[in-house]
Amino acid sequence: MATLKTRDFGSIELPIEAIYQFPQGLYGFDSEKEFALFTRLVDDVNFLYLQSTNEPSLCFFVVEPWDLFPSFEPELSSEELKDLDVESVEELIFLSIAAIPSNVKDMTLNIKSPIVLNPVSQKGMQLILHNVDYKVRFQPFPSIIGGESQC
Repeated sequence: MATLKTRDFGSIELPIEAIYQFPQGLYGFDSEKEFALFTRLVDDVNFLYLQSTNEPSLCFFVVEPWDLFPSFEPELSSEELKDLDVESVEELIFLSIAAIPSNVKDMTLNIKSPIVLNPVSQKGMQLILHNVDYKVRFQPFPSIIGGESQC
């Protein structure tokens, strides 16, 4: 078990398997090389968070893209698969960072540059997918906001 200090949740205990190494960091956070993935239950719903192990104030709300974008089909190059120590995308976990403004119906997901995790090697990366139509600000709730949701 590892003890993690967070701004939003205080000190939490997590299994070592929840900690991932990010050799290149995340976009905009190149110096952060280690993050923990954990859930919090709120009103019978599990929420996923990606928390820096070194910076208590750096925490991302993340979702599995398929939950809000069922047709998500990530395309990775053979070099990216090799960097993640896998042979296929089916071996990986994909997470999209959610941006949640004060009006939650305006939430967006970054499906163009997901967080990609190898649960066996505990290695993670943020990649820009080769899917040309995917957006950095995908709106998953078009019927609520009155527009068309397109990736």
